[in-house]
Amino acid sequence: MYEKTIKFKLEKKFFNNEDYLENKYIYEWLTLARKNFLESLGIDIDSLSNYGFYYSDNEIKISIVENIKYRVKDLFIKTILSKHSGIKTVFNYEFFIDGDIVIKATTSHSVLRFDNVRPVRMDRYLPKWDLILKDVVNNEL
Repeated sequence: MYEKTIKFKLEKKFFNNEDYLENKYIYEWLTLARKNFLESLGIDIDSLSNYGFYYSDNEIKISIVENIKYRVKDLFIKTILSKHSGIKTVFNYEFFIDGDIVIKATTSHSVLRFDNVRPVRMDRYLPKWDLILKDVVNNEL
């Protein structure tokens, strides 16, 4: 199974006055982890706008296993592509501090056209990306 892990340094700016993590950063970190994962496969999500498409969030589920209190530590986010249907792509994430899972998350996404809100079939409009994602899900990459 192909997975990609990225590291963030936990800094004081990510925490509230009581020294607990501000949850608003979790979404940003998920986005960066997913983008890093896709870039490692040669997929540049930012280039979609050149073709009249954009990458849309369909659903985001975040489960906080342990509230994160401020410590100067590294936060690791492991990203795994769990499903790809050609229309919808699902990622799973695990956030670790000192080897312990502190957050789990799942996100699903589709590629949409600027001119309408229907998901596009990647096998038809982005066949190279579709093949790469299917290979990752099928453990062929």
